[in-house]
Amino acid sequence: MKPKIAIILLTWQRIPNLKNTLKMLSLQSYKYFDVFISNANLNSKKVSVIDKYLWHYTNPKKLNITLLHDGNDMYTFRRLTVARDLAKQGYEIILYIDDDVTIDKDHVKKCVDSFQPKTYMSEYAWSFYKSGRTYYKGRQRRKDNDKTINYCGTAVAMIDASIFLEEGLFDYPEGALKIEDLWLSFYAQHILGWKLMYLELNSSVAGKDSVALFRTVQRDEINKDTFLRKLVDMGWSLPEQI
Repeated sequence: MKPKIAIILLTWQRIPNLKNTLKMLSLQSYKYFDVFISNANLNSKKVSVIDKYLWHYTNPKKLNITLLHDGNDMYTFRRLTVARDLAKQGYEIILYIDDDVTIDKDHVKKCVDSFQPKTYMSEYAWSFYKSGRTYYKGRQRRKDNDKTINYCGTAVAMIDASIFLEEGLFDYPEGALKIEDLWLSFYAQHILGWKLMYLELNSSVAGKDSVALFRTVQRDEINKDTFLRKLVDMGWSLPEQI
């Protein structure tokens, strides 16, 4: 029996990329998935642009797309709240794709072939040097699973949907709304004992970072450095050295 797969795509200020993302999804070699677009653009003009793209890719029907008008109150944490609703509906695998990522035609197939229960896997994965108390310095990208991975990003990722049925995941500390990838990594690895893994795909970033949320996060009082230190204080044991 084929697993029930949901692809979650967040969109906000990079709507022009949406057309390309939907096109790539419509060309996937593996067809058994549903797409959920969490839209933070409540401006009527921007919504009409999204509707135009959706009409093109659903008429004639090429993708099973559900458009959710969520607004931006939850920032990137929408990835988790949307996934919780989908897990309750019986979805077993959650795939995340950012709205500025280019994927190839076998992207979903590679994910399905690589899936393991109780794992959080990302193409963009890092381990931390020292105690992990500094996020932006002393980190190293991992492109294999021979060494421990302590962090997975949600830009291109796959995760066992059962994690979103854990109530504790949504009892998040201050700051997690904009840094949901660190919180998700902490919860999966430290709280549940899941394995974080590298996911070998062939994707690339296509858009511009001028409106990327991480730009504002860097300037926030609770940024990735301070949030990571908070998680370490909560017991996340990161390696002293690689």
